[in-house]
Amino acid sequence: MLSLTSTKWELLDGPYGNGGHIPLQIQQLQQDYDQEQATALYYEELYHQNTIYPCTYVTVPYLVELALHTSEHYILTDIYIVCGMFEAWNQLPLSSYDEDVVDAWRSYFVDFDENEVKDIYQSYTDSLMQLQQRMTELIIQIDQVEESEKMYILSATAALHGYRQWAKCLLMYSDGEEYILDCSHCDQPIYIWPVNDSNITEWRAYSEDPVIQTGATFEKVIPDLEYAHQIDLNWLYTYMGSLQMSSWLAQLPYLGGRVKCPHCSDDICVKEQLLQQFS
Repeated sequence: MLSLTSTKWELLDGPYGNGGHIPLQIQQLQQDYDQEQATALYYEELYHQNTIYPCTYVTVPYLVELALHTSEHYILTDIYIVCGMFEAWNQLPLSSYDEDVVDAWRSYFVDFDENEVKDIYQSYTDSLMQLQQRMTELIIQIDQVEESEKMYILSATAALHGYRQWAKCLLMYSDGEEYILDCSHCDQPIYIWPVNDSNITEWRAYSEDPVIQTGATFEKVIPDLEYAHQIDLNWLYTYMGSLQMSSWLAQLPYLGGRVKCPHCSDDICVKEQLLQQFS
């Protein structure tokens, strides 16, 4: 971990300048985790418009250290969610520290020598693994978690397990009421809406936004009732169950399903085209 007394924090870029003042903010949170100060650090210094920065990678280990030592459930939840969000938008590789990974990280931290970059990489990856292990505590205390927070916990968990595309997708479509994707053949937008009422449960793929164009043509999504054979959907099933997200479990067969494009009739996989926008 880069020492909080190091002058090299000033060489780390953030959304609005360098990170020279971040060590003081970290120390303040270590003394007293004030939610307003934490939010300002996360969303003004470390993250902006779905982008993270060099100072983000160096700060994460300190945030995880806070999460590992707190007895307050809300602090653990807050840090778990925000660090998962950071990792969702991480563009750097996290595989074994081979030559390609070294080159990617060194080109990102140009003002640091090889050993310093390796330490930044190792501290970041180790902290994510440690944070991932705290998921069990969140599940045990799931009754203390607001329903609105469960999707953010799931998204963070997906990111920490390497499902970055799903993590971003879950953040983007956190209400699960509408999905927008492009046809892989004609490249036209498709608007997918779940229809759930007392008489029918189905997903419809519209050629236009049905809220604006009430008479838009649509095709029915054919669900994959054996979606569990899809590794990522089986993973989602497991963790949605652990987080007691029963209403979301019903969406998985449709996310893994197929549909004819309402524009060109080409057969497309819902999941593949949905995740394509987050590659």
